[in-house]
Amino acid sequence: MQNVYLFITIIKRSDAKEFLDFFIKHKATPMYSSICEGATTSETLSLLGLEHSEKVLMQSLVTHNKVCELTDALTHTMSIDLPNRGIALAVPLSSIVSKKVLGHIIRNDDEAQVEHDHSFERKIQMELVISICAKGHSDEIMKAARAAGATGGTIVKAKGTASVGTDTFFGMAISDEKEITYIVTRKEQRSDIMKAIAEYTYEDHAHPIVFSLPVTETAGFRLLD
Repeated sequence: MQNVYLFITIIKRSDAKEFLDFFIKHKATPMYSSICEGATTSETLSLLGLEHSEKVLMQSLVTHNKVCELTDALTHTMSIDLPNRGIALAVPLSSIVSKKVLGHIIRNDDEAQVEHDHSFERKIQMELVISICAKGHSDEIMKAARAAGATGGTIVKAKGTASVGTDTFFGMAISDEKEITYIVTRKEQRSDIMKAIAEYTYEDHAHPIVFSLPVTETAGFRLLD
């Protein structure tokens, strides 16, 4: 496995330009950005001093050195721990098929040491739970997730790319409009949240697709802690 990570940042849409300039300065330009929305309850928002607003999800490929650089700068320079500022997390990748892409990542990190990180398994305390469901069901999925311990999530609108008439997967039409929900949770709560989401049924016994990814570094979660 190459020591490369998917670095995910979720911030207010009004702050997108500021954070984009930050990533460009740190040579970690996002591969792409998506408009999304928060899925946190009004009670939790009030407790944390947050407010409802449109969000932007930015994703970059970076080395471990860059992850440490970004999380430190986001905390101390961008003040991401402040209320309603945002969150960031790093997900380790198992492989990269393109040497050209890997070379670009290394060039953006002057001191990159691209090698296997044998210690990352011991660092994992958080997990990113991702669920995919048909459009209009993310609120119910978040309701089930909160009952199992989730404090909030982020919803991204999407659309399947399969041909019309393709067979269904878990009872869900592959080519329909989708909603993808991202939930960051502590590792010990992951199984309960995933089970609660998986048990949600809609539209002729269709079930959401749910899986999780390990998170090795985070920023912006101080208030939740």
